[in-house]
Amino acid sequence: MKRLQKIFLLLLSFVLVDSCKSALEEKPLDFVTPDNFFKTADEAKAAVYSLYNTLINGNAYNVSLYFLADLPTPAMDGLVNVNTVATDNFSYDATLAYLDYYGGAYVGIQRANLILERVPAITMDKNLRDAYLGEARFMRALHYFNLVRLFGDVPLVTNPAVDLNVAVSNPRTDKQQIYQLILEDLQFAEKALPVDYPPSEVGRSTRGAAKLQLARVYLTLKQFDLARAKSKEVIDLGVYKLMADYRDVFDPAKKNNAEHILSAQYKMFRVGAWFESILSPSGTTGCGFAEGLAGVSQQFFDNYPSTYRKEISMMTSYVTTDNKTISYSRPFIKKYIAWGKENVCFSGDNNFPIMRYAEALLIFAEAENEVNGPTVAAYDAINQIRKRARTRPNGTEDIAALPNLSGLSKDTFRQAVYREREMELCFEGHGFFDLVRTGRLISENKAAGRPNVSEKNLLFPFPLQAMDLNKGLKQNPGY
Repeated sequence: MKRLQKIFLLLLSFVLVDSCKSALEEKPLDFVTPDNFFKTADEAKAAVYSLYNTLINGNAYNVSLYFLADLPTPAMDGLVNVNTVATDNFSYDATLAYLDYYGGAYVGIQRANLILERVPAITMDKNLRDAYLGEARFMRALHYFNLVRLFGDVPLVTNPAVDLNVAVSNPRTDKQQIYQLILEDLQFAEKALPVDYPPSEVGRSTRGAAKLQLARVYLTLKQFDLARAKSKEVIDLGVYKLMADYRDVFDPAKKNNAEHILSAQYKMFRVGAWFESILSPSGTTGCGFAEGLAGVSQQFFDNYPSTYRKEISMMTSYVTTDNKTISYSRPFIKKYIAWGKENVCFSGDNNFPIMRYAEALLIFAEAENEVNGPTVAAYDAINQIRKRARTRPNGTEDIAALPNLSGLSKDTFRQAVYREREMELCFEGHGFFDLVRTGRLISENKAAGRPNVSEKNLLFPFPLQAMDLNKGLKQNPGY
């Protein structure tokens, strides 16, 4: 299977050649092309597997998208590196390195488009074929959802022959059309995808992932009745649950647990995501490449209730395997630092949690409140999160620091959900998107002492390379 995946990655480089044939019609026989690759179910599966590579090596859930989504928030500080500092203080322009997610996303979209064009013609089991098409449509929707939230109107490409990295004139498409494709893709995926996979196939998109992604989209579009219904469907699947111990959510020894709905799959961060190296404080003992590119803002750390969840999410010191305590002058992110017997850096097998069950509960609580006010069901959903956050492994609870919510108005409950998302999902790639969709990006950042933020920062600039290659692009205002 690995060989098939490598062959598929090779054939992608010939997609444009295949679509723009010259008068020389001889078909080479010594390399794989889309025409002679997509013939069997195994080849279709190899193509589908290649989609997940774009989550970890397409500048997505490793560095670029992560920093774009969390640095422009009051929770995270950019440190040391010119790109993290610029993203943090809103001084970036079209040369910002992390904008390379734009190109990486279109690689994923192009792979999905190729699958959607070629796989239907393969003779194979219909349900299996539909499932493969569901995975392709899910992944295309995931990338387009990120793109439209980062850049607004973006080129809409459904033809695998069009490569945004080399095409010269692909104008922007109204984001409402992008959202329409996203919804159609996800509605197909939720019907076609299986509820789960055997252990050997863990990490692939499922029916629950498609439903939760739909709930995210509906929430962003302020279609709260639909967001409520779809998040409730995720809850009612009975497949997912909150891990009793918050630490277990991030412990690499317990990855792909019942709380994880979709995760970017890593085997040793140093091979793929580099999270431990970029987040480990500079000079960490035994971590020669520790860069400390980002940390927790002091304000966010100080205002975070003193609970067990805080101790798992952030750190000001670290006890090594030889019982030495390393203390830091500022707080750092702890969620992705290795646990257990590993050293602080370069030794964890942590996955990146793209979707987890806690988010489904929070979406339900927010949407239920918007539709019906703070009902018993809304309180139950958010209080499940709070109870887990304050409960230590020995069963004791930090109740005074984080009591159950009750007796709130519709608006105060809304603000409580916003705050709970910030605490529960901090440093997991939600911050920027949440602040924009709730209209708080400018006010919250200014209140946190970031005066450079302005209306233009509701969207990022298109990367300079994309502007140079695609003359049909028009830059976002202010850049």
